[in-house]
Amino acid sequence: MAANPTTSVERTQMSHTEVRAQIDKAFDENSEGIVEALGLLQALQERGVLPLVRALVEQGDDVLKVILALFQSEEYGAGVKNFIGLLQLFTKIPTESMESVIAGVGGGMKAASEAPEVGKFGVYDALKSLQDPDVARAISFGLAFLKGMGRSLAEVKQGGEHA
Repeated sequence: MAANPTTSVERTQMSHTEVRAQIDKAFDENSEGIVEALGLLQALQERGVLPLVRALVEQGDDVLKVILALFQSEEYGAGVKNFIGLLQLFTKIPTESMESVIAGVGGGMKAASEAPEVGKFGVYDALKSLQDPDVARAISFGLAFLKGMGRSLAEVKQGGEHA
């Protein structure tokens, strides 16, 4: 038995007393959430976000036309394609790998920002730092990354599936 489409919505009119009773009941049952929501609304108002959202809603069709026109232009269209490509890239990276890389980059940035300036750093200094286990670990990771990237590039060039 097929369902019939809804062609109209009948609104029931409640009296002022009934509306007030429902509001009081909702406030009693959800007071903590209501207070949080009011705080959020106030923060949005103070930062100018609420008027912006209201204007966007009020001018919805015009705003949508402008956004669609931007996305249809070549420069923004390419940007959107690149963004989607980046999202696809991130979905292929195992979570554990991403967490360790982010932690490693964070640790490297911290160490680099705290490192004292070195006046002279030559080839022998670079070779000496290769003996540091932390440096060797980072170089090993980088070389493994480059090897995997090279393998994937070769597979793509040969028309195969890339991992």
